Amino acid sequence: MITPIFMTQTEIANLPPAFLRNSVTYSVVITDMEGNYSYVNDLFKKRFAFLGIDFIGKPFQVAMHHGDVDNAIAVVHQCFAFPDRVFPIDIRKPSNNHNEFHWTQWEFSLLKDAVGNPIGILCVGHDITEAQRVNQLLRLSESKLRAILDSTSDNYVLISPEYKILSFNKQASRMAELVFGKPLEVGANMDEFVLPMDKVDFYADTRRALNGECLHFEREIFYGEESSWIEVYYVPVYEEDGTLVGFTFNSINISERKSSELKILEQNNRLKQITWQQSHELRRHVVNVMGLYNIIKLDEKISAEEKLQHLDDLLKEVKELDYIIHSIVSISLG
Repeated sequence: MITPIFMTQTEIANLPPAFLRNSVTYSVVITDMEGNYSYVNDLFKKRFAFLGIDFIGKPFQVAMHHGDVDNAIAVVHQCFAFPDRVFPIDIRKPSNNHNEFHWTQWEFSLLKDAVGNPIGILCVGHDITEAQRVNQLLRLSESKLRAILDSTSDNYVLISPEYKILSFNKQASRMAELVFGKPLEVGANMDEFVLPMDKVDFYADTRRALNGECLHFEREIFYGEESSWIEVYYVPVYEEDGTLVGFTFNSINISERKSSELKILEQNNRLKQITWQQSHELRRHVVNVMGLYNIIKLDEKISAEEKLQHLDDLLKEVKELDYIIHSIVSISLG
């Protein structure tokens, strides 16, 4: 085996190129074969000056979150196993606020001397704390939005222009399982979750949505021996730069409301029929009864036989009135 070349502190410090040694963006660290710091650039010293440590000769753990030490050691072992590769790793670094820490992203690679023998690990990293905070806020926002969507009784599905399912809420998946016998899945084709009798209308409507149109309508759907009324919205969805993401399918079960509307419509039709009967049929018979009554009472010339005939006619008209009244009561009761 070739004996490693002894290198002075200055020689080790000159191994990284000048643009990295003097970088104002990237921290540069070299650790020796025992994992102790043998070089750190000025940016690294400045960022962690609050630790009050002269890093050279100290173990790498002094400037690392204890929860990331094992992961860092595993990456170092990979560097020795694959000496020509570079390995990325996210590491939490200490902060001058004891309740917080810095997120940093590093690349580890094996450092060799002039004859190719390993002399330590070269680490180049930069701070990603702000990006992590933004991601955390984004995840929190997404979590809140997901909680809102999952707590509603409405169905929400985000569908790509290729009709692949991109996202959905719990209610939509439950409804799919009820109607189609299987839950929704990200990446599945939406065609699997459209009733056969609705496919022509579905694709005609959604093509309009993909062309930028917002659609809103009510529809009765049939599945098995059951049916439901739903209110449907198709809305195109865009990225901030205007790129089309797809469209949302939002449906609301309005069966109860629709049932109430149909009952009101039925009641209105009954009222119209009652009004017609009162204004036409009842009035006709009332006029006949009044006419027969006047004839019987005032006409002194009619014979007893004619009077009996008029009384029979009067009884017939009263029976007709009684039938119509019963009919009106029956219609009003439904």
